[in-house]
Amino acid sequence: MSVSKMKRLTVFAFREDADRIVRRLMDLRCVEVRGADPERGEVVLPYLNADAELAETERKLAVIGEALPVLAKYATRKKGLSRRVLRTNRETFVRKGRADAALETAKQALVSKDQLRENQAEQSRLQALVASLAPWADFDQPLNELETEKATTVLGVYPPSIELDATEEALAEAGMVGEPIAVEKTGVYFAVTYLKAEEQAATRLLTEQGFLKIELPDADGTAREVAGQATEQLEALHEAYLQIEETLRDLAEKKDDVEILSDVEETNRTAAKLKQKLAQTGHCVILDGWVPAAMTGPVSDALGRFECAYELEDPSPEDQVPVLLHNNRFATNFEWVIGMYSYPRYGTFDPTFIMSIFYFIIFGLMFADFGYGLLLAVLCFAGIKVLNPRTGMKRMLMMFGYCGISSAIMGAIFGGWFGDLPTAIMQQVAPNAVDGSVGHFFSSGLWFNPLDDPMTFLVISLAVGAVHIIAGMAIKFFILCKDGHAAEAICTILPYWVLFAGLGLLIVNLAAGGAIPTGVTAGVSIAGVVMILLLNGYGQKKPFQRLIKGLGGLYGLISYGSDLLSYSRILALGMVAGVIAKVINMITALGAKGPIGFLFMLIILVVGHGLNIAINILGTFVHAARLQYIEFFGKFYEDGGDPFTPALPTEEYSEDITDGSN
Repeated sequence: MSVSKMKRLTVFAFREDADRIVRRLMDLRCVEVRGADPERGEVVLPYLNADAELAETERKLAVIGEALPVLAKYATRKKGLSRRVLRTNRETFVRKGRADAALETAKQALVSKDQLRENQAEQSRLQALVASLAPWADFDQPLNELETEKATTVLGVYPPSIELDATEEALAEAGMVGEPIAVEKTGVYFAVTYLKAEEQAATRLLTEQGFLKIELPDADGTAREVAGQATEQLEALHEAYLQIEETLRDLAEKKDDVEILSDVEETNRTAAKLKQKLAQTGHCVILDGWVPAAMTGPVSDALGRFECAYELEDPSPEDQVPVLLHNNRFATNFEWVIGMYSYPRYGTFDPTFIMSIFYFIIFGLMFADFGYGLLLAVLCFAGIKVLNPRTGMKRMLMMFGYCGISSAIMGAIFGGWFGDLPTAIMQQVAPNAVDGSVGHFFSSGLWFNPLDDPMTFLVISLAVGAVHIIAGMAIKFFILCKDGHAAEAICTILPYWVLFAGLGLLIVNLAAGGAIPTGVTAGVSIAGVVMILLLNGYGQKKPFQRLIKGLGGLYGLISYGSDLLSYSRILALGMVAGVIAKVINMITALGAKGPIGFLFMLIILVVGHGLNIAINILGTFVHAARLQYIEFFGKFYEDGGDPFTPALPTEEYSEDITDGSN
């Protein structure tokens, strides 16, 4: 409904009270702290140094942020669809040591996580060792005794295609002893012994035969014994792994406190960053910020509890004042649509309420289907109840829920019921009922079906567009009059309305078969043209310049015509959803015979209509917003406002019920 009036807040306080004041203002949730102007007179003041505090807080948050996913993995209570909010007194939480205990829990969780990682790495190593020793289970020579003073034994594998007898014979002819240990699909495992003096020749022969040397650990014992020892270690590691997991499950029972600590430390980080915006002297700090005028009372009460001096003053023309929109419960849910474009500049008109009404109507016309709209409304409103979303998501769901209601209403008016699903069903089950009153209601709704009479729907779309455009002009008229420029409003806007009235009467006259005298319609239209020529040059001193500007005003009718034609997208979007839904219903009817056909029908209905809803919701949202941004806002809107962002305590997981009055 309006842009809230703001007050500039300046606080002079003792430096030791800086933290308490900042936190108290955060609890009020109505103060945006700005960087204090360090230039006070001839002195340039430094900013308050909170680097050490900020670094310590970020160190804790790093530990907490890494620990929470670990604790969530082992928590017995898994995260549900609904956002769970823990209500706690954070001051008591910190004072009684629960914060320190929660930080210790987070650290222990990270230690256990590292232990699990090391345990898994060691298990992987031992498993690989056991696998590598498996082919050598029948090799009875200790692995650390493969070498004597004059001879050495190497272990390796031949390709599976070799002939054992020929290979052993070739080794024997070269003065080597080859012993096959195991024959597997991956190859033939051999132990080859040769004199050290013949190592080069032996290596060359083995390479030519395709022998691949394998390095086993230099362990005390045979391969079977070493594998057995490794298996025992694996069992012990597995037991240790289970114990570590049990420890993590115990720690996960304290996850709630770690989540509360996360909010506490995030709030501490915010407070530290805010304190860095304060200018300081030897003993005092200076805080600058903005407060909604309606909240100056609570701010004054809070600051009155400290030994400080403060001032609340109106903004000057040079100030970059943040913008806080103030609307009723319905329109508030559409504020984020304004935010996607740009907030209005401070002190200008807030169009949210009027825009929300037009958005509600236009969305419904574009998505005119009772079934789709009802489903959208139910899902959105149920989602709010089930998910318990944060404020931003809640407002978005509320807006789409209201738009779903609009779509359902328009669907009943224009005969959209999941497309023509009831009619398609009646054609299959009771064809005679299609031509009856019930069939007529479902096919044409309370008025008519746009698919059967698109031209009438186009006229309705353009009529809504005309009202939308004129409403934007009316807002501009109101703004000019409010600012003391009533003459300008009358000269630059009223003539167009006279012309539009004449054109409107002409259209009505054509539709009514000449019920209105032609002279009346022509006279009003000509009067509008003359007024534009004579009055649109308001402010120009020379007659020629006024005439040129008047001609420019007539040329501007092309822009109004172009804007009006943009509302034909209401027809396009409204028919797209209906046509696609009708095609889905036709495809469904093709397979509606027998059990398999019935199952096919259900799949087509659910998937087809689900995709149609998703695609057309997106298209409708975008195009309904575009009509607001271009055709409506273009008539009066002054953008460029910075959203009001008060300093807030973090409530990602918990809600602080601390009484901040002390």
